[in-house]
Amino acid sequence: MLSNGLKKQLKIIRILQSIFLLSLSSHFLSPCGVPSVYAKTEDALQLSGFARVVLGYLDESDATYFGYDDSISFNQQSLVGLQADYKILDNLSATGQFIGHRGSKRESGLEWLYLTYTPTRSTQIKLGKQRIPFFNYSDSLDVGFAYPWITLPRQVYSAIFLSTFEGVLANYQWSGGKIGFDIEGYWGSFDDVVSTLDAEVPAKVSALRGLITKINYDNWTFRASYHTGDTIIGLPELKEFSSVLGQFGFIQSAESLNSDGKAEFYQIAASYDSLDYFFRTEVTQVDTRSAVIPNTRSYFVTAGYNHYPFLSYVSFAKNKTTYGAPAAEIPVGFDPQLDALASGYQSVFDALPLLDSQSITLGTRWDFKSNLALKAEVTLIKANQDSIGNNNSSFVVLDEANFDKKAPLYQLALEWVF
Repeated sequence: MLSNGLKKQLKIIRILQSIFLLSLSSHFLSPCGVPSVYAKTEDALQLSGFARVVLGYLDESDATYFGYDDSISFNQQSLVGLQADYKILDNLSATGQFIGHRGSKRESGLEWLYLTYTPTRSTQIKLGKQRIPFFNYSDSLDVGFAYPWITLPRQVYSAIFLSTFEGVLANYQWSGGKIGFDIEGYWGSFDDVVSTLDAEVPAKVSALRGLITKINYDNWTFRASYHTGDTIIGLPELKEFSSVLGQFGFIQSAESLNSDGKAEFYQIAASYDSLDYFFRTEVTQVDTRSAVIPNTRSYFVTAGYNHYPFLSYVSFAKNKTTYGAPAAEIPVGFDPQLDALASGYQSVFDALPLLDSQSITLGTRWDFKSNLALKAEVTLIKANQDSIGNNNSSFVVLDEANFDKKAPLYQLALEWVF
């Protein structure tokens, strides 16, 4: 059953969709249904798009990495997107974005659908389905043309599996001289299936909210954000085992397997851009109240050189995950049934993925046209020595005996905006 709050948000989304589609149909179709474009339409409606073709090859036969293996593939990150912005009133507009994916981990469909109300030149309010501003590049995750890398540093940008929410976001901007200030806050919810490395898991987040601040000074940009929400993750096997532990009276052990609860996400970032050089860094931290949901610390540092129409860069990224300690309340050595229960309980924690890894990336980009860029990138991924096993460390291990816990990933990409 859907909650009243979720029903209201779904109703809002449907209303927004109706407004948006009616706006498009009324300005694109003549009475007989034939497409027609007027000068008024061109002023009110703006269409834009982006596309990327990404080829990847993992030079390793004993493991895969985010879908890449030892065969050339363009299915993992290649996509095409189309965005429509329609001006309903001078201070009210509608935005819709459709994305078609090649990869199996994300479904093609409507990515964004929201209204934007601009009461003043410095204030915006958005209502509908939109991107969660977790990261520095959240708004441009799918637009590879907007950043130097082919793949945003996975050790950081794969820490959170959800990317959109349904709700309201307010933004305020101020600038004066060399200083610019931006603050935004949002409130909403998420209810969908998220893809992990080897499974699809239903997830709900209620009271999803965050506060983001950004300061621009001269060539520097600084960003800090805080996000939190109440999560419900669909892990039925874990819930069933927790219920069994509770029936035996091991309350602490049962509660330690609860995957639901509050989660918090912290992020800080800094960047520097000049005509010749650029610098990027981002640090994130995920804290949960569950012993079986990972706490993650991650960061990346990138430095590069501009020699237009080329740029070159080197990037280092690292992440580390930790879990809460299992409860020590099930007695061992007194009863075979209790021994089996204790062994099963411990095996849950032994199987939790550590996901610890680091990477070094060398890359270059050639902007051979104003809206087209060609990129090349090689990334050496290295897993933590203790994080291999049970398909951990972002590697899916095919042959653990022969896998040396590291592999190079080669990528080529064509980026296009239109």
